[in-house]
Amino acid sequence: MAAGLYGIERKLELPEPCTGNAYSADYAHVPTTLREAAELWENSPIARAAFGDEVVAHYRNMARVELEAFDAAVTDWELRRSFERM
Repeated sequence: MAAGLYGIERKLELPEPCTGNAYSADYAHVPTTLREAAELWENSPIARAAFGDEVVAHYRNMARVELEAFDAAVTDWELRRSFERM
């Protein structure tokens, strides 16, 4: 909502609609990982203006904690995949 209001208030122009396959076309994309989304969130002046520095820092820290837990975990897939290659 904040990003939509930001665009409306500043009368930003919309890009041309995508008429083909958005995955293979040359368009900006939505972040595909929490790591990528957290970095964009942390560096977003729009998020800071809409929610304030404390809220941005809080959610960035939440993402950091989740990523640390994710990076420390070994999944069943990783175990099976490693055994297949050894």
